[in-house]
Amino acid sequence: MGYPDDQLARGEEVKLHSRPHWKEAVGPVLWFVVFLLIGAIGIYYTAQTDWSIKMWLILAEVGITAALLVWLSVVPWIAWQTTHYVITDQRVMWRIGMITRESRHIPLARVNTVSYTQSIAERILGYGDLKIDSASDDGEIELIDVPKVDKVKAVIYQLAEDDRTRRASASGDGT
Repeated sequence: MGYPDDQLARGEEVKLHSRPHWKEAVGPVLWFVVFLLIGAIGIYYTAQTDWSIKMWLILAEVGITAALLVWLSVVPWIAWQTTHYVITDQRVMWRIGMITRESRHIPLARVNTVSYTQSIAERILGYGDLKIDSASDDGEIELIDVPKVDKVKAVIYQLAEDDRTRRASASGDGT
């Protein structure tokens, strides 16, 4: 997947690239269908009337339907599409946003603890919330609705351990 290529250091490899669980996209799709149907039905029945303000009512219905579609469907869909959880052999990255971006990076060497929480429903659907605590002033990153959260936690721990081993052997060779 293309997101992190321009953000990677020389020799850095992406080990896992994900976005929030697919259930985050279900709501926007359902809202899109519901409001499109309601808008179409409203316009159809308004067009059948003989009112003198029929055109204004249709324009108002189109405007309201379009606003609701953008607010409840398009914006959340874009937010889901532009949220990235990336784990490389050197760091953990989180980024959200298309126009205004927010991003956090934690080097694997600074990862202290990794924990996750899952409700019963989250366990059934296979996702959870992941907290990565770092040994820096930035504190922690909380990744919301991470698919296969238990496997992601294991990958981060393994990569952090591999990074510590690599650093220890590199510092041992240089002295």
